[in-house]
Amino acid sequence: MDKSHRQCLILWHRIKDWADIILRFVKENGLEESVMTVEEIRSGIESRGTEIHGMDRTVLMRALKLLENKGKLAIFKGSSTDDEGVKFSV
Repeated sequence: MDKSHRQCLILWHRIKDWADIILRFVKENGLEESVMTVEEIRSGIESRGTEIHGMDRTVLMRALKLLENKGKLAIFKGSSTDDEGVKFSV
C-alpha cells in the first residue's frame, strides 16, 4: 500500500523468490558475467517464455536490488530508466 492508500502491489512470489527466479534465468542462459539493460531482462529475447518476461518493473527492481545487496550483480544508473543496466557476477 502506498502512503496515500490509493495503490497496492500484490505479489504472487515473494521478492526473495523473484530474485531466485532471476538467478536461475541468468544461469540457465549462460549470462553469469553479462551486462544487460533492465528492459532487456523484462522484455528481451532471452526472457521470452519465462516468468520474468513482462515482469512489473517495480518488482523487478526490488529483486535486482536484493541481489545487488547479496553481491550477485551491480546496477548501473543511466540518464533515464531505459538506460539502467545490470552486470551479473554469479
